[in-house]
Amino acid sequence: MGTHRTSADEVFQRERPRLLAVAFRILGSDADAQDVVQEAWTRFARADVDSIQNVQAWLTTVVTRLCLDVLRRTHELPQRPDELPLPESGNEPEEVVLLAGELTEALKVVLDELTPPQRVALVLHDVFGTPFEEVAHILDTTPGSAKKLASRARGRLRQADGAARESGEARHVVEAFLRAAQQGDIDGLIRVLDPSVTRTADPQALPDGAPQRLRGAQAVIGETRALRSSAERARLAAIDGRPGITVRADGELRAALVFHIAGGRIVHYDVVADPRRLTLLDIED
Repeated sequence: MGTHRTSADEVFQRERPRLLAVAFRILGSDADAQDVVQEAWTRFARADVDSIQNVQAWLTTVVTRLCLDVLRRTHELPQRPDELPLPESGNEPEEVVLLAGELTEALKVVLDELTPPQRVALVLHDVFGTPFEEVAHILDTTPGSAKKLASRARGRLRQADGAARESGEARHVVEAFLRAAQQGDIDGLIRVLDPSVTRTADPQALPDGAPQRLRGAQAVIGETRALRSSAERARLAAIDGRPGITVRADGELRAALVFHIAGGRIVHYDVVADPRRLTLLDIED
């Protein structure tokens, strides 16, 4: 029994960073994400682990359904017509995804406007590359309906994102940020960061216990200085056609920073470090 439980704990700890990333992207709260993942561990510890054929899929399902419960409870949302499974048709939306830059700037603005199923379908498929068949299983609907939920969510986000396009100076801003981060230049960071800047990040990019969201220039500057050694390995890159930063170690891509620039300053950036998310990015170093 002891060996079995140790093995289960090792399996769960291996999956934990990704589960935290999924829960945070759906819920938008570090505390809620931690609570959901802890509850998932409790259920996993009680389960017959040997009978679970695909542990990652099982855990993702549990975490996502717990997130749905939190969303519906928090927002007191009854089931609405556009949450219901939709009839199949011969004209299903294409399996296109939002680019990382659009997700970075749009998700944080209007995620709360999406219904819980739309939110789940968009985050799982567009952010983490989860096949619609798996999304459909989690939402207890059909793949076609899951596609339509994601398509509706994209439509809402793109509508909100329509005017948010970076100017040609974005590359210069990202260059200045990288240079200041590498040099530990506080004044340089202050010049390029919006006072209310937010930083989101996958747990794989953070020290244990660090929040997945930081807000405010001083908090971001403090973290940037603490992670200066990582900044020294960073390089400018084009990510989905937009200026960004990549961090490599031993020749392998470890993280990608996707920026939203407005008014000549960084208002938000996302540190992508989840391996599944990294594979979805179009990166040109």
